Amino acid sequence: MKKIITIIISTMLLICLVGCDSSTNTNGVPDPEKIVPKREILIENLEDSGYTIKSLTTVEGSDLIVDRIIAKKESKFIDIIYGLSAEDSAEIFELYCELYSDDYYILAQNGNYVYCVSDKKTFKNAGFTTTDNVGVQYIHN
Repeated sequence: MKKIITIIISTMLLICLVGCDSSTNTNGVPDPEKIVPKREILIENLEDSGYTIKSLTTVEGSDLIVDRIIAKKESKFIDIIYGLSAEDSAEIFELYCELYSDDYYILAQNGNYVYCVSDKKTFKNAGFTTTDNVGVQYIHN
């Protein structure tokens, strides 16, 4: 009997851990709104970590007006665009693929966000907690 109760409790904990992941929606699909740090939080986190922050409204090769943040610290960086439509995020992702070739840790189109991050530490410092993605991403270890 004790063994059965242990199995039931273990199963319930496993279901909760899998089903209660804060980065997913109720269907278990990653939710970019929960994965990508909010703009203000990202800026605050990176300023606190010594990064220089630039806010831009353009991307080389595009006519779109965007909400773009570039944070740099020595050779480390993040370049992220917030609030894109699905169509615009696909266009910007293609441009980022050209801009950043292979010199990054992660390059992603995650929902309506596009970002490129130089290294794991910057990724973590920015406020990301997972590499879960709804879209396309390339990760170099």
